[in-house]
Amino acid sequence: MINIDRALRSSIRTGKVVLGSNLTVEAGVGGQAKLVINAIDCPEEVASELRDIDVPVYNYPGRGKDLGSACGKPFSVAALAVIEPGDSEIMALLREIRGIEDE
Repeated sequence: MINIDRALRSSIRTGKVVLGSNLTVEAGVGGQAKLVINAIDCPEEVASELRDIDVPVYNYPGRGKDLGSACGKPFSVAALAVIEPGDSEIMALLREIRGIEDE
């Protein structure tokens, strides 16, 4: 199991990540997102849109303020999209997502 917070910070620093519900949905619809991460308090209409996009979604086990903090930001982040993972291990979450779906 990876350290999600560390992987997020590394991905933001060395890769390409978009923060925020609107940009995340745009990246998913546009086919740029490789992985979407949303907070447990992500607005339902946004979460619904994200589920309809053919992109793996990881449900972060914290609220938006926790996800923002994990990203090294001083604000709440409801959702983010990983466009390029950079040097991080963030894409290892795909194995967790698939493992959960297989059960």
